[in-house]
Amino acid sequence: MVYGSYLTTKKLLLPHNIDVMHNEKNMGEAIWNTCFDIADKTKDNVKARQDLALICDRPNMHLVLKPNGEWRKPRAPFCIAKDDKPIILEWFKALKFPDGYAANIRRGVNMQTKKVSGMKSHDYHIFMERLLAAAFRGFLPENVWLCLAELSYFYRKLCARQITKNEVLALEQNIVPLVCKLEKIFPPGFFNPMQHLMVHLAEEVRLGGPVQYRWMYPIERYIFKL
Repeated sequence: MVYGSYLTTKKLLLPHNIDVMHNEKNMGEAIWNTCFDIADKTKDNVKARQDLALICDRPNMHLVLKPNGEWRKPRAPFCIAKDDKPIILEWFKALKFPDGYAANIRRGVNMQTKKVSGMKSHDYHIFMERLLAAAFRGFLPENVWLCLAELSYFYRKLCARQITKNEVLALEQNIVPLVCKLEKIFPPGFFNPMQHLMVHLAEEVRLGGPVQYRWMYPIERYIFKL
């Protein structure tokens, strides 16, 4: 049975279906927590900086040993400055969406802790495709912002209700260089299998059809109603 299943899987062009909903959510969480340098959630932690010193040639991001024996982590180019965080959070507090378009994200904004709590999968969907480029523009170096804007555009085109074959092929060609750009910006600790799966998303659209017929939003909504 195992051998037969292997042969059947080998013949399938699309043996697996990556859930774009969770992929987009995990990418949104990683970008938000890392760029806002959220303690215990950022991918830019001490271990990531130690790996960066061994693997990457970015001496400006290496840990610095203080006289008291503690490590100091220099602020990375992809991290929002402390004085700029309240500006972005105030912008989120002022956001208003049409009924049914998105949840009320501003309810989760906490100006004391400099965090946005309670964001669900669909909130990160809106953040990644519509808010990311606008929220971070002017607060990050141009090369970092352009890369994140390109990532936002990738997900927006990928999840569109209508998409042409030429657009899908363009997404397939552009996603690999985009991941390489992200690797030049963020530390090695930022990347895990979820970031790698982005490389396959456009190919799955070409083989399996539009994302809206294959992601988990309808399934989770049905289960929630039960």
